[in-house]
Amino acid sequence: MIGQQLSSLEGVWYDQGWKRGPVPVPDVINNRLPTRKLENSPSVQHFMKEVKSRFNTPIFNEKFLDKTEVFEALGRDEKLKKYLPESYLLKSYPVLKRMCASYPTVFLKPVRGSLGKGIIRITRQDDGTFQSVTTSPEGTKSKQYSSLSKLFNSLSGKIQKNRYQIQQGLNLITINKRNVDFRALVHKNKKGKWSVTSVVARIAGGNHFVSNLARGGTLSGVKETIAMSKIPLSAKKTAAKRMEQAALDIAKGLEAAIPAHFGELGIDLAVDTSGRIWLLEVNSKPSKSDNAPLNNAYKVRPSAIRLVQYCQYLTGF
Repeated sequence: MIGQQLSSLEGVWYDQGWKRGPVPVPDVINNRLPTRKLENSPSVQHFMKEVKSRFNTPIFNEKFLDKTEVFEALGRDEKLKKYLPESYLLKSYPVLKRMCASYPTVFLKPVRGSLGKGIIRITRQDDGTFQSVTTSPEGTKSKQYSSLSKLFNSLSGKIQKNRYQIQQGLNLITINKRNVDFRALVHKNKKGKWSVTSVVARIAGGNHFVSNLARGGTLSGVKETIAMSKIPLSAKKTAAKRMEQAALDIAKGLEAAIPAHFGELGIDLAVDTSGRIWLLEVNSKPSKSDNAPLNNAYKVRPSAIRLVQYCQYLTGF
């Protein structure tokens, strides 16, 4: 907590082991708080307000993002619409009915979800019935419904308790029949400009349709993954560069549309079978386990280096 004179606070640092004690008020803060509950607690909000207003301390990644907020913000930019699958906040049955009539598969994603938790895939079968498949820690749970209205009624409790985003299902590339997406990690660099730190492919685990490492997914190189995919050769040659450009476009667009300070973003992208790039979601507190492997020469993650460089930029160090 900040002391009464607001000259120091209690902190933890590493010096041949973790130590705790009084430290100066920081020159810059990177908010890596892991949960919304903690971030929104009165003590944390008071701390953030005090250091920002009384010391002009820059705070970046100062808030979590939710899926509806991101897609609505980016959808206002004509240049970014090409990356966005059709997506809405699921408020009623007519929204579900319209989306399921337009697409054979749709996804329901918790607006404030993370790590692939609670995602529901809804597929219209050839006989007019519907199947829902939900992610869980053990794998996936599948259910069949004779009508879409019965499926919606089964979800009504979840929808009332948590907000869900409904999103167009995409015909994405697969490797050995496993879904693939890509995590682009972007940072503000030592000049304060957005730059791509890494892009890695994430291949879903055998019993999941999501690719998060927390759900058994594995990392792979982008070029190797694209080379194994079944997309046109012309698209293969440009896919890696187009993903990097998409990540930069999205980061800049998000910064322009949402009044918050970000210095690090995890941008989840996908490639469909025609080679088109799509945005799946944006994370303002990206999981470090989904980053690129350690730098072999220095044993320091490139993302850690970029964060330090951006802090130096903010402080003029």
